[in-house]
Amino acid sequence: MAEPNPLAAAPAKQRIRQAFDHAAPTYDAAADVQREVCDRLGTHLTESGIDLAPAAILDAGCGTGYGVRWLAQRWPQARLVLMDFAPGMLAAARARCAGAELICADIEALPVLERGFDLYWSSLAWQWNDPWRCLAEARRALKPGGVLAVATLGADNFPELRQAFAEADDYSHVLAIPAPERLLENCRADGWQVRTWQRQPVRRHYPDLRALLRSVKEVGAREVEQRRPTPFSRSAWQAIADRYERLREPAGLPLTYDAVWLIATR
Repeated sequence: MAEPNPLAAAPAKQRIRQAFDHAAPTYDAAADVQREVCDRLGTHLTESGIDLAPAAILDAGCGTGYGVRWLAQRWPQARLVLMDFAPGMLAAARARCAGAELICADIEALPVLERGFDLYWSSLAWQWNDPWRCLAEARRALKPGGVLAVATLGADNFPELRQAFAEADDYSHVLAIPAPERLLENCRADGWQVRTWQRQPVRRHYPDLRALLRSVKEVGAREVEQRRPTPFSRSAWQAIADRYERLREPAGLPLTYDAVWLIATR
């Protein structure tokens, strides 16, 4: 019998941090969905009509720093602060973000001065955290009139994986995320003025299940495999692959991200 995976037994936040640390060297090559979502966050912010000239910008959950390139080009004079809880991701960000301040910290508990930023930017980080705490911390970090620009994931993430794994066992193999409509309601109830709210699937296709799962692991989203304490048998994996094959489309095996974009002001 295989030994239990120690990463699976770790507390959720520690497990996620370790997964992103391990994924840092492969992240950029595999993160095409993450880049698309981040690019669209920039587009939504530009099209929101907000007159914004930030002196200080916080990138909360910066990963390897892809979004900072756009932020720095858009507002070259702004002070940029990059924050991530995975040291490996920050190490990767340092190479592409010369001049930015890097802080290794949890975005649920920002170690920054209150009302220190004009723009709070976060792309595909809130889903790994408690979104209500993230929203409260964003409010604390922003100056009066500050802007919130967030891309996250909705509750209907990776439906194909859920279907393929459904008959395998009773474990959850996909990250459980609260319905994003609750985030929208909380945002409005807390006094934010919502300028943009969009929820739209982002899909990719892969030649086989192995390539699909590798793409997920290489961006740090190991939750699809790390909830189970022991590995599947060869026959169990074959059954999962056969169920996924029933979903095949002309372009390959589909994988759908439930992407959400939110732009709001205080």
